[in-house]
Amino acid sequence: MPDVSSFCPACGQAVALELDTIDSRQKLLAVLAYVGLIPAIILLVIPALRGDRFVRFHAWQSILFSVSSALLGLALRLLFVVFSILPLVGFLLAWLSLGIGTLGVFILWIVLVVKAAQGQHYELPLIGPLATELASKQEVR
Repeated sequence: MPDVSSFCPACGQAVALELDTIDSRQKLLAVLAYVGLIPAIILLVIPALRGDRFVRFHAWQSILFSVSSALLGLALRLLFVVFSILPLVGFLLAWLSLGIGTLGVFILWIVLVVKAAQGQHYELPLIGPLATELASKQEVR
């Protein structure tokens, strides 16, 4: 039967669609993980939340996103210094690269918060699989 069907073509009965098993508490905790590095670490440490794979995934992805954003910030500062040395348009390129990089990180952070609030398991291309692996390895003690 097609996924878009609301009724069974053979008998005509309504098809029960699978609802997300993620409740609003899990969504709120996943959004809270993206507030900063400290809340994400706290969510991983709390024993009552260790069994929740959805919250663990978003906490790990938040930690990895924060670390990669800090590394990108350092690279952009280095690029800013290099571009500032160049004559004529170097200073403009320095500010342009810093602005685009900052805007990109901010927009990606907003996307992660919205996806967590919607209850979606959204993986970033490079750090998402690592976050999934870390979330699945962690066991309840």
